[in-house]
Amino acid sequence: MRFRNILLISLLALLCPAFLSSTIAQTPDSTVVSKEKTKGLIPIPVLYYTPDTKLGFGVALIGFIKLQSKVDSSYTRLSSAKLIADYTLNKQMDQWLEWTIFTRDERYLLRGELRHRVYTDRFYGTGNNSSLDDEEKYEYDMIGTKLAGLKNIGKRMFLGPDLQLTKYYNHKTNPIAEDRPSQLEERAISGYKGGLNNGLGLVFLLDSRDNVSYAGNGMLLEVSGYRFGSLLGGDFDYSNYNVNFSKYFTIKPNHILASNTVLTINTDEVPFMRMATIGGDRLLRGYARSRYMAKNVIATQAEYRFPVWRRFSMVAFTGVGDVFDNTADLEFDKLKYTIGTGLRFALNPEEKINIRVDAGYGREGINFFVVLGEAF
Repeated sequence: MRFRNILLISLLALLCPAFLSSTIAQTPDSTVVSKEKTKGLIPIPVLYYTPDTKLGFGVALIGFIKLQSKVDSSYTRLSSAKLIADYTLNKQMDQWLEWTIFTRDERYLLRGELRHRVYTDRFYGTGNNSSLDDEEKYEYDMIGTKLAGLKNIGKRMFLGPDLQLTKYYNHKTNPIAEDRPSQLEERAISGYKGGLNNGLGLVFLLDSRDNVSYAGNGMLLEVSGYRFGSLLGGDFDYSNYNVNFSKYFTIKPNHILASNTVLTINTDEVPFMRMATIGGDRLLRGYARSRYMAKNVIATQAEYRFPVWRRFSMVAFTGVGDVFDNTADLEFDKLKYTIGTGLRFALNPEEKINIRVDAGYGREGINFFVVLGEAF
Protein backbone atom coordinates (compact mmCIF):
# COMPACT_ATOMS: atom_id res chain seq x y z
CA MET A 1 0.00 0.00 0.00
CA ARG A 2 1.38 3.33 -1.01
CA PHE A 3 0.33 6.70 0.42
CA ARG A 4 0.59 10.20 -1.01
CA ASN A 5 0.28 13.08 1.40
CA ILE A 6 0.50 16.38 -0.42
CA LEU A 7 -0.11 19.73 1.22
CA LEU A 8 -2.80 21.97 -0.26
CA ILE A 9 -0.40 24.72 -1.16
CA SER A 10 1.55 22.34 -3.37
CA LEU A 11 -1.63 21.21 -5.09
CA LEU A 12 -2.49 24.78 -5.91
CA ALA A 13 0.95 25.42 -7.33
CA LEU A 14 1.29 22.21 -9.32
CA LEU A 15 -2.20 21.59 -10.60
CA CYS A 16 -4.29 24.75 -10.51
CA PRO A 17 -3.25 26.08 -13.95
CA ALA A 18 -4.76 23.09 -15.69
CA PHE A 19 -8.08 24.06 -14.20
CA LEU A 20 -7.64 27.81 -14.39
CA SER A 21 -7.99 27.20 -18.11
CA SER A 22 -11.49 25.87 -17.51
CA THR A 23 -14.55 27.79 -18.62
CA ILE A 24 -17.86 26.81 -20.13
CA ALA A 25 -17.01 24.98 -23.35
CA GLN A 26 -19.03 27.12 -25.74
CA THR A 27 -18.23 28.61 -29.09
CA PRO A 28 -16.18 31.81 -28.74
CA ASP A 29 -19.06 34.14 -29.64
CA SER A 30 -21.09 33.00 -26.62
CA THR A 31 -18.37 33.26 -23.94
CA VAL A 32 -18.69 36.72 -22.40
CA VAL A 33 -16.85 37.86 -19.26
CA SER A 34 -16.07 41.12 -17.57
CA LYS A 35 -12.83 42.85 -18.54
CA GLU A 36 -11.40 42.91 -15.01
CA LYS A 37 -11.32 39.09 -14.93
CA THR A 38 -9.52 38.52 -18.22
CA LYS A 39 -5.92 38.34 -16.99
CA GLY A 40 -3.81 37.83 -13.90
CA LEU A 41 -0.46 36.74 -12.43
CA ILE A 42 -0.29 34.65 -9.26
CA PRO A 43 2.94 33.81 -7.36
CA ILE A 44 2.57 30.78 -5.04
CA PRO A 45 5.03 29.12 -2.62
CA VAL A 46 5.32 25.34 -2.99
CA LEU A 47 5.52 22.93 -0.04
CA TYR A 48 4.73 19.20 -0.20
CA TYR A 49 5.61 15.72 1.02
CA THR A 50 5.51 12.31 -0.69
CA PRO A 51 7.17 8.96 0.16
CA ASP A 52 9.41 9.30 -2.92
CA THR A 53 10.47 12.90 -2.36
CA LYS A 54 10.25 13.48 1.41
CA LEU A 55 9.86 17.22 2.06
CA GLY A 56 9.79 19.37 -1.06
CA PHE A 57 9.69 23.15 -1.38
CA GLY A 58 9.91 25.81 -4.06
CA VAL A 59 8.02 28.54 -5.90
CA ALA A 60 5.46 28.74 -8.70
CA LEU A 61 4.22 31.53 -10.93
CA ILE A 62 0.85 31.22 -12.68
CA GLY A 63 -0.36 33.53 -15.41
CA PHE A 64 -3.71 33.55 -17.21
CA ILE A 65 -5.51 35.64 -19.84
CA LYS A 66 -8.64 35.74 -21.99
CA LEU A 67 -8.44 37.47 -25.38
CA GLN A 68 -11.38 39.51 -26.66
CA SER A 69 -12.74 38.94 -30.14
CA LYS A 70 -12.09 41.56 -32.81
CA VAL A 71 -15.65 41.29 -34.11
CA ASP A 72 -17.80 41.26 -30.94
CA SER A 73 -17.63 41.40 -27.12
CA SER A 74 -16.90 37.69 -26.59
CA TYR A 75 -13.71 36.26 -25.14
CA THR A 76 -11.73 33.09 -25.69
CA ARG A 77 -11.62 30.42 -23.05
CA LEU A 78 -8.97 31.00 -20.43
CA SER A 79 -5.34 30.60 -21.52
CA SER A 80 -2.83 29.75 -18.79
CA ALA A 81 0.86 29.21 -18.16
CA LYS A 82 2.71 28.00 -15.08
CA LEU A 83 6.36 28.11 -14.07
CA ILE A 84 7.50 25.85 -11.20
CA ALA A 85 10.86 25.30 -9.53
CA ASP A 86 11.20 22.97 -6.54
CA TYR A 87 13.73 20.92 -4.58
CA THR A 88 13.31 17.98 -2.19
CA LEU A 89 15.28 16.63 0.75
CA ASN A 90 15.94 13.54 -1.41
CA LYS A 91 18.00 15.86 -3.65
CA GLN A 92 15.38 15.82 -6.40
CA MET A 93 14.73 18.88 -8.53
CA ASP A 94 12.02 19.90 -10.99
CA GLN A 95 11.81 23.01 -13.16
CA TRP A 96 8.71 23.10 -15.33
CA LEU A 97 7.08 25.61 -17.69
CA GLU A 98 3.70 24.53 -19.14
CA TRP A 99 1.15 26.44 -21.21
CA THR A 100 -2.29 26.16 -22.86
CA ILE A 101 -3.09 29.16 -25.04
CA PHE A 102 -6.13 30.01 -27.15
CA THR A 103 -5.37 32.62 -29.81
CA ARG A 104 -7.91 35.33 -30.59
CA ASP A 105 -11.34 33.95 -31.54
CA GLU A 106 -9.90 30.49 -30.71
CA ARG A 107 -8.53 30.05 -34.19
CA TYR A 108 -5.64 28.06 -32.71
CA LEU A 109 -4.89 26.13 -29.53
CA LEU A 110 -1.21 26.11 -28.52
CA ARG A 111 -0.09 23.56 -25.92
CA GLY A 112 3.36 22.71 -24.68
CA GLU A 113 5.95 22.45 -21.95
CA LEU A 114 9.63 22.81 -21.14
CA ARG A 115 10.90 20.62 -18.30
CA HIS A 116 14.07 19.62 -16.47
CA ARG A 117 13.89 16.96 -13.78
CA VAL A 118 16.26 15.11 -11.42
CA TYR A 119 14.25 12.28 -9.91
CA THR A 120 14.03 8.87 -8.23
CA ASP A 121 11.21 6.53 -9.34
CA ARG A 122 10.02 2.93 -8.85
CA PHE A 123 9.96 0.00 -11.25
CA TYR A 124 8.13 -3.30 -10.65
CA GLY A 125 8.76 -5.05 -13.95
CA THR A 126 6.75 -5.08 -17.17
CA GLY A 127 3.56 -6.95 -18.03
CA ASN A 128 0.28 -7.45 -16.23
CA ASN A 129 1.65 -10.01 -13.79
CA SER A 130 4.51 -8.07 -12.16
CA SER A 131 5.05 -8.48 -8.42
CA LEU A 132 5.39 -6.01 -5.55
CA ASP A 133 8.34 -8.13 -4.40
CA ASP A 134 10.26 -6.99 -7.49
CA GLU A 135 10.05 -3.28 -6.66
CA GLU A 136 13.28 -1.39 -7.31
CA LYS A 137 14.26 2.25 -7.37
CA TYR A 138 16.03 3.96 -10.25
CA GLU A 139 17.36 7.47 -10.69
CA TYR A 140 17.43 9.69 -13.75
CA ASP A 141 17.71 13.21 -15.12
CA MET A 142 15.37 14.42 -17.83
CA ILE A 143 15.13 17.47 -20.05
CA GLY A 144 12.43 17.84 -22.67
CA THR A 145 9.92 19.90 -24.57
CA LYS A 146 6.45 19.39 -26.07
CA LEU A 147 5.15 21.79 -28.71
CA ALA A 148 1.63 21.40 -30.16
CA GLY A 149 -0.23 23.76 -32.46
CA LEU A 150 -3.86 22.82 -33.12
CA LYS A 151 -6.09 24.65 -35.61
CA ASN A 152 -9.81 25.14 -35.00
CA ILE A 153 -11.56 23.21 -37.77
CA GLY A 154 -15.08 24.02 -36.57
CA LYS A 155 -17.71 22.66 -34.20
CA ARG A 156 -15.35 22.68 -31.20
CA MET A 157 -12.79 20.52 -33.00
CA PHE A 158 -9.04 21.14 -33.23
CA LEU A 159 -6.38 19.40 -35.33
CA GLY A 160 -2.64 19.84 -35.54
CA PRO A 161 0.93 18.56 -35.03
CA ASP A 162 2.67 17.83 -31.73
CA LEU A 163 6.48 17.69 -31.46
CA GLN A 164 8.09 15.92 -28.48
CA LEU A 165 11.82 16.02 -27.75
CA THR A 166 13.10 14.39 -24.54
CA LYS A 167 16.52 13.39 -23.26
CA TYR A 168 16.83 10.90 -20.37
CA TYR A 169 20.34 10.81 -18.91
CA ASN A 170 22.36 10.01 -15.78
CA HIS A 171 20.30 6.84 -15.33
CA LYS A 172 21.30 4.79 -12.28
CA THR A 173 19.78 1.45 -11.36
CA ASN A 174 19.70 -0.12 -7.90
CA PRO A 175 19.44 -3.78 -6.85
CA ILE A 176 16.07 -5.05 -5.63
CA ALA A 177 17.82 -6.56 -2.62
CA GLU A 178 21.36 -7.50 -1.59
CA ASP A 179 21.07 -10.82 -3.41
CA ARG A 180 18.85 -9.60 -6.28
CA PRO A 181 20.20 -7.36 -9.06
CA SER A 182 18.21 -4.71 -10.86
CA GLN A 183 15.66 -6.07 -13.35
CA LEU A 184 16.22 -3.05 -15.57
CA GLU A 185 19.92 -3.78 -15.91
CA GLU A 186 19.84 -7.57 -15.81
CA ARG A 187 17.18 -7.81 -18.52
CA ALA A 188 18.59 -4.82 -20.44
CA ILE A 189 15.09 -3.36 -20.70
CA SER A 190 14.86 -0.71 -23.42
CA GLY A 191 15.69 2.69 -21.97
CA TYR A 192 17.48 1.53 -18.84
CA LYS A 193 20.56 3.55 -19.86
CA GLY A 194 18.50 6.58 -20.83
CA GLY A 195 18.59 8.09 -24.29
CA LEU A 196 16.85 10.50 -26.67
CA ASN A 197 13.11 10.08 -27.19
CA ASN A 198 12.11 12.32 -30.10
CA GLY A 199 8.86 12.12 -32.01
CA LEU A 200 6.29 13.95 -34.10
CA GLY A 201 2.56 13.33 -33.99
CA LEU A 202 -0.90 14.49 -35.02
CA VAL A 203 -3.61 15.37 -32.46
CA PHE A 204 -7.38 15.60 -32.97
CA LEU A 205 -9.46 17.14 -30.17
CA LEU A 206 -13.25 17.41 -29.78
CA ASP A 207 -14.41 19.14 -26.60
CA SER A 208 -18.10 19.86 -25.98
CA ARG A 209 -17.94 19.86 -22.16
CA ASP A 210 -19.99 22.53 -20.40
CA ASN A 211 -17.18 23.03 -17.86
CA VAL A 212 -13.59 21.88 -18.37
CA SER A 213 -12.76 21.39 -14.68
CA TYR A 214 -16.02 19.71 -13.58
CA ALA A 215 -18.22 18.81 -16.53
CA GLY A 216 -21.90 18.05 -16.09
CA ASN A 217 -22.75 17.46 -19.73
CA GLY A 218 -20.90 16.96 -22.98
CA MET A 219 -17.91 14.93 -24.05
CA LEU A 220 -14.15 15.06 -24.56
CA LEU A 221 -12.46 13.02 -27.28
CA GLU A 222 -8.71 13.19 -27.94
CA VAL A 223 -7.11 10.98 -30.58
CA SER A 224 -3.38 11.15 -31.29
CA GLY A 225 -0.66 9.26 -33.12
CA TYR A 226 3.12 9.71 -32.95
CA ARG A 227 6.24 8.33 -34.59
CA PHE A 228 9.39 8.33 -32.48
CA GLY A 229 12.82 7.45 -33.79
CA SER A 230 16.02 8.18 -35.62
CA LEU A 231 14.36 10.46 -38.17
CA LEU A 232 14.35 13.16 -35.48
CA GLY A 233 17.58 12.00 -33.85
CA GLY A 234 15.95 9.70 -31.30
CA ASP A 235 17.37 6.47 -29.91
CA PHE A 236 14.10 4.53 -29.81
CA ASP A 237 12.09 3.60 -32.91
CA TYR A 238 8.41 3.04 -32.17
CA SER A 239 4.91 4.32 -32.85
CA ASN A 240 2.42 5.51 -30.24
CA TYR A 241 -1.38 5.75 -30.63
CA ASN A 242 -3.87 7.08 -28.06
CA VAL A 243 -7.62 7.40 -27.62
CA ASN A 244 -9.07 9.14 -24.56
CA PHE A 245 -12.88 9.50 -24.40
CA SER A 246 -14.96 10.96 -21.57
CA LYS A 247 -18.74 11.46 -21.43
CA TYR A 248 -20.80 13.32 -18.83
CA PHE A 249 -24.51 13.19 -17.91
CA THR A 250 -26.46 15.28 -15.39
CA ILE A 251 -29.05 12.91 -13.92
CA LYS A 252 -30.60 15.61 -11.74
CA PRO A 253 -29.24 18.95 -10.47
CA ASN A 254 -25.67 18.47 -9.17
CA HIS A 255 -25.85 14.67 -9.61
CA ILE A 256 -23.47 13.65 -12.39
CA LEU A 257 -22.55 10.35 -13.99
CA ALA A 258 -19.16 10.44 -15.73
CA SER A 259 -17.34 7.79 -17.74
CA ASN A 260 -13.84 7.57 -19.19
CA THR A 261 -12.23 5.08 -21.57
CA VAL A 262 -8.53 4.99 -22.41
CA LEU A 263 -6.65 3.03 -25.07
CA THR A 264 -2.89 3.34 -25.68
CA ILE A 265 -0.98 1.23 -28.22
CA ASN A 266 2.81 1.22 -28.66
CA THR A 267 4.76 -0.71 -31.28
CA ASP A 268 8.37 -1.84 -31.60
CA GLU A 269 11.09 -0.57 -29.22
CA VAL A 270 9.18 1.61 -26.76
CA PRO A 271 11.43 2.54 -23.77
CA PHE A 272 10.08 1.53 -20.37
CA MET A 273 9.71 5.14 -19.16
CA ARG A 274 7.23 5.75 -22.00
CA MET A 275 5.25 2.52 -21.71
CA ALA A 276 1.51 2.48 -21.08
CA THR A 277 0.69 2.31 -17.36
CA ILE A 278 -2.08 1.63 -14.85
CA GLY A 279 -2.23 3.22 -11.43
CA GLY A 280 -2.06 6.66 -9.86
CA ASP A 281 -4.64 9.35 -9.17
CA ARG A 282 -6.26 9.28 -12.64
CA LEU A 283 -6.48 5.76 -14.08
CA LEU A 284 -7.62 2.93 -11.76
CA ARG A 285 -7.00 4.63 -8.43
CA GLY A 286 -6.64 1.36 -6.54
CA TYR A 287 -2.97 1.10 -7.57
CA ALA A 288 0.20 3.11 -7.05
CA ARG A 289 1.44 5.31 -9.91
CA SER A 290 2.87 3.20 -12.78
CA ARG A 291 2.31 0.03 -10.75
CA TYR A 292 1.74 -1.94 -13.97
CA MET A 293 3.34 -1.11 -17.32
CA ALA A 294 3.52 -2.72 -20.74
CA LYS A 295 3.38 -1.67 -24.38
CA ASN A 296 -0.38 -1.17 -24.34
CA VAL A 297 -3.24 -0.39 -21.98
CA ILE A 298 -7.03 -0.48 -22.18
CA ALA A 299 -9.23 0.63 -19.31
CA THR A 300 -12.64 2.07 -18.58
CA GLN A 301 -13.94 3.75 -15.45
CA ALA A 302 -17.11 5.42 -14.21
CA GLU A 303 -17.86 7.86 -11.42
CA TYR A 304 -21.03 9.09 -9.72
CA ARG A 305 -20.74 12.60 -8.26
CA PHE A 306 -23.24 14.04 -5.80
CA PRO A 307 -23.48 16.95 -3.30
CA VAL A 308 -23.31 16.46 0.47
CA TRP A 309 -23.27 19.79 2.31
CA ARG A 310 -22.36 23.31 1.24
CA ARG A 311 -18.96 23.09 -0.47
CA PHE A 312 -18.60 19.38 0.22
CA SER A 313 -19.53 16.62 -2.21
CA MET A 314 -18.67 12.97 -2.69
CA VAL A 315 -18.08 10.46 -5.47
CA ALA A 316 -18.27 6.71 -5.87
CA PHE A 317 -16.13 5.21 -8.61
CA THR A 318 -15.18 1.93 -10.21
CA GLY A 319 -13.03 0.81 -13.10
CA VAL A 320 -11.45 -2.13 -14.84
CA GLY A 321 -8.61 -2.57 -17.30
CA ASP A 322 -5.13 -3.95 -17.86
CA VAL A 323 -1.79 -3.47 -19.54
CA PHE A 324 -0.69 -5.92 -22.23
CA ASP A 325 1.95 -6.56 -24.87
CA ASN A 326 -0.30 -8.80 -26.98
CA THR A 327 -4.06 -9.23 -26.97
CA ALA A 328 -3.51 -12.81 -25.75
CA ASP A 329 -2.24 -11.32 -22.48
CA LEU A 330 -5.73 -10.00 -21.69
CA GLU A 331 -7.28 -12.64 -19.45
CA PHE A 332 -10.35 -12.19 -17.28
CA ASP A 333 -8.68 -13.45 -14.10
CA LYS A 334 -5.79 -10.98 -14.53
CA LEU A 335 -7.86 -7.83 -15.13
CA LYS A 336 -7.13 -5.01 -12.70
CA TYR A 337 -10.21 -3.59 -11.03
CA THR A 338 -10.76 -0.73 -8.65
CA ILE A 339 -13.65 0.45 -6.52
CA GLY A 340 -13.64 3.40 -4.21
CA THR A 341 -15.04 6.62 -2.91
CA GLY A 342 -13.85 10.17 -2.49
CA LEU A 343 -14.57 13.46 -0.78
CA ARG A 344 -14.59 16.79 -2.62
CA PHE A 345 -14.21 20.33 -1.30
CA ALA A 346 -14.89 23.24 -3.65
CA LEU A 347 -12.03 25.72 -3.50
CA ASN A 348 -13.80 27.81 -6.13
CA PRO A 349 -17.53 26.98 -6.34
CA GLU A 350 -18.09 29.29 -9.32
CA GLU A 351 -15.49 27.61 -11.53
CA LYS A 352 -16.08 24.22 -9.81
CA ILE A 353 -12.43 23.72 -8.91
CA ASN A 354 -12.26 20.97 -6.29
CA ILE A 355 -9.65 19.44 -4.07
CA ARG A 356 -10.25 15.70 -3.82
CA VAL A 357 -9.35 12.93 -1.41
CA ASP A 358 -9.81 9.49 -3.01
CA ALA A 359 -9.51 6.02 -1.51
CA GLY A 360 -9.32 3.28 -4.15
CA TYR A 361 -9.28 -0.45 -3.49
CA GLY A 362 -7.71 -2.88 -5.96
CA ARG A 363 -6.12 -6.32 -6.06
CA GLU A 364 -3.30 -5.22 -3.75
CA GLY A 365 -5.22 -3.22 -1.17
CA ILE A 366 -6.03 0.45 -0.72
CA ASN A 367 -4.29 3.51 -2.11
CA PHE A 368 -5.02 7.11 -1.10
CA PHE A 369 -4.62 10.23 -3.26
CA VAL A 370 -4.99 13.91 -2.39
CA VAL A 371 -4.98 16.14 -5.49
CA LEU A 372 -6.71 19.10 -7.09
CA GLY A 373 -9.26 18.55 -9.83
CA GLU A 374 -11.10 15.50 -11.05
CA ALA A 375 -9.58 12.27 -12.37
CA PHE A 376 -11.29 12.85 -15.73
